[in-house]
Amino acid sequence: MPDVKEQINEVGLELTARGISYEYIDAFEKPAIGMAFGGGDYSFNNIAITVAFDEDGESAQIVSSPIATVPGEKTAKLLMVLNQCNCDFRWAKFYLDEDNDIIADADVVFGEEGAGFAVAESVLLAASVIDDAYPEIMKGIWG
Repeated sequence: MPDVKEQINEVGLELTARGISYEYIDAFEKPAIGMAFGGGDYSFNNIAITVAFDEDGESAQIVSSPIATVPGEKTAKLLMVLNQCNCDFRWAKFYLDEDNDIIADADVVFGEEGAGFAVAESVLLAASVIDDAYPEIMKGIWG
C-alpha cells in the first residue's frame, strides 16, 4: 500500500495534469498541500483550499480558508443559512468556527486505489459547492 508521501505525490501529479497550482504546507500538523481558487468563473474572489492527509495514506480532510466572517448579530441567521446549504449541497459542509468565520469542510477516502483522482475531484467539488452556496451566504450576511 502506498504511504502518505506517495499519495501526496500522486495528488500533485493529478493536480498538475488538470492545470491546478498547489504548494506544500509545512505549518500543518499533518502532511498538507494548498491551492487557491477564486475570480474568473467563481463568484468569490479568493479562497484557499487545504488538503491535510492522514498518516495512514488512505484518507484526507479538505478544508477551506474563511469564506466570510459573520457579524455577531447575524450569527443565528447565518446558522440557518448554513444549515440550508448543508441540506441543499453535497460534497462539502459549512460551519462557523470559533472566530465566526464560515468554513467549508469535506473528507475523502481513497485507500490503495490511489489518491490522485479522488482528491483532485473532491477539491474541485468542494470549490464548486462553495461557489454555488456563496450567493446565499452573502445574502445572509448583507441582506
